[in-house]
Amino acid sequence: MVEHGRAVDLAGTKPLASRVVRPVLEIDLPFIDGLSLTDFAQVTREEFDSYRLYRDFMRSRLLELDDALEAVDSQVALERIALSIRDEVNAAAAQMSSAARSRALSRAGAVLGTTSAVLAAVRPAALQGALGISATLAAGATGLWPTIQAFADTRPKRTHDKWHYVWVLQKKAAH
Repeated sequence: MVEHGRAVDLAGTKPLASRVVRPVLEIDLPFIDGLSLTDFAQVTREEFDSYRLYRDFMRSRLLELDDALEAVDSQVALERIALSIRDEVNAAAAQMSSAARSRALSRAGAVLGTTSAVLAAVRPAALQGALGISATLAAGATGLWPTIQAFADTRPKRTHDKWHYVWVLQKKAAH
C-alpha cells in the first residue's frame, strides 16, 4: 500500500529472503516521543553534529550493501554490516536513554520509545511492480512482501538490477 509516496505494509509481515528480496537487518530503533516542535528543534540544533555523523555512518554502510549483496559469500558480508549498524544504534540508544532521563526532557513530557525496523534490499523491478495501482490493492489484503514476490514471479528474471533499500517501521509503546 502506498501512502504519501511511501510504501506501507499493512499486514505487518516481515520480508522473506528470495531472489528479489534480501532482509539485511532487524533492529529496534530508539526515538524520543512527546517533544513539542520547539523542543525538538532545540534538541536537533544541540545534537546536529551527532546527527550528521550518524547519517554519514549510515550512508557509508548502505553503500557497502551493494557490494555485500553481490559478494560470493553475501550472507557473511551482510551480517558484518548488520553488526556494525547494530553497534552504532545500541550506542545511540544508550545516549538517548540517558538524555530522556534528564530533567529538561522529562519536564517537557518526553519519553524514550522504540520502533521495530527491518531493513531489506529489494530488486527495483519487483518493488516498482508491487507498488503499481493494481498490486497496491492486493498488498492491502496480502501484505507488501508477498505482493513483491508474486509480482517478481510473473516477470522475467533479471538479476543484474541494482538493489533498492526499504525500511519497514512499526511503532512500539513508549516507556
